[in-house]
Amino acid sequence: MSKRIRTFPTRTALAPLLLTLAVPVLAHQETTETSPENGTTVNGSPEQIGVAFDGVMRITQFEVTGPDGVVNLERQPGSEEVERFFTQPQQALPAGDYEVNWRGLSTDGHMMSESFNFSVED
Repeated sequence: MSKRIRTFPTRTALAPLLLTLAVPVLAHQETTETSPENGTTVNGSPEQIGVAFDGVMRITQFEVTGPDGVVNLERQPGSEEVERFFTQPQQALPAGDYEVNWRGLSTDGHMMSESFNFSVED
């Protein structure tokens, strides 16, 4: 005759603890700010273009495209973890529509990417 060990109460007691520990691991950083603000029209070339997060992120790509193609930027992302990444265009942006695409690695190891848009008018 074999004895069967009951583990149901132990598993039930551990389940809430494991869920509590797992929630932060599943959380991704959220975008808290873009500059210029997504969907806005700015008068003249913006002084800065960038994005901020509610936690640290390693930005792996940051690209701005406009009516004349890819915009040359003063700064490109590096290997450091940041909560904010902002840069300036090397030259004043002409009037037109612009799209900013970024990609990064969040602290939980997931690749994230987003884009935002703005317009420049003279």
